[in-house]
Amino acid sequence: MTGSTATIQDEFRRCFCKEHRRDICHECRTDFRMTNAVMEEEAGLRKKRTPTEEAASGGLAKEADATEEAASDYAMAVRALRGMERMSPRPTAEAFEQTQEWRKRSEAKLAELKAQGEDVETAKKLALDKELQSDNELQAFSQEMIRRHPGQREIALGGTESQKIYEQIIQPPKTKQGRGDPYTCSYCDKVDTQKMMCCSRCKTVSYCSKECQTKAWPAHKKLCAPKEAEPKNLPLTWAQVEAHQGRPATNGTLEVRLMLDESSGVRQVFGCKDRVGVVRRVAAYTQNRTIPDARPGSILRWKNPRFHFFMDGSSGARIEEGDLKDVTVKNP
Repeated sequence: MTGSTATIQDEFRRCFCKEHRRDICHECRTDFRMTNAVMEEEAGLRKKRTPTEEAASGGLAKEADATEEAASDYAMAVRALRGMERMSPRPTAEAFEQTQEWRKRSEAKLAELKAQGEDVETAKKLALDKELQSDNELQAFSQEMIRRHPGQREIALGGTESQKIYEQIIQPPKTKQGRGDPYTCSYCDKVDTQKMMCCSRCKTVSYCSKECQTKAWPAHKKLCAPKEAEPKNLPLTWAQVEAHQGRPATNGTLEVRLMLDESSGVRQVFGCKDRVGVVRRVAAYTQNRTIPDARPGSILRWKNPRFHFFMDGSSGARIEEGDLKDVTVKNP
């Protein structure tokens, strides 16, 4: 999504549309998120990504190497197969076989690269995450447009209605300013189940090591405002819940936006986005196989959540009957 709208920059050279002060704006047809991530790295607000991480996020200038290309190829094949399974009418058996062969070829290439000592698993995970987020966002947008305009055969990104759908269905849950995140390093994004050392002045950012704190300080000091009281913590992210390895994350509450309704006749399933934009699934394993009041656009909060790996290879949260006492759903 690109546009020629007027832009403004902050002190770290991050860009926003001038009219609405947004980093992604459907009305102005601009998306500065990738550029702003680079600006934050250049300013020293966070650690620079590795070449693999940069390529997986759609790196601005770097040409992908063989590992990244194979991982991207694999992720696109997986996305294509999942899309074909949702199609009605279903594609031909030949089409399925061709796509399965595509996936097998990329898997074989990744196995070959792994044998050569390449970091295949990291590249594969990043590529799958990128495809999952992109696929869920596009499906969620299409799903809501179809709900609003039954029978409409074409949809278009951009404009006021598109922006409203993004804000109500797709964008991450909004967080309150001034809250702290003690479980993720503000500089390198390392995640831990135990509290990290926080900045003694503002008490809102944390670091996994003295080294990260020292590297972040030249940029952080421009934002660091002294606080006397320790702030409340931000909601947990998917990564922070996953770090507990299936055990209850008793250190907080997971907060996600229910974005894409993937429910079947068996149970409710939603593609959900956390506050940092990572997408995973929430499935209802309750007695009636639903989560009360849950629908696209809802904000789901789960105290003491558990991470779960599903049989189909996806991951996220499996909510059971006994968990409902710790689950709240807020609708706009």
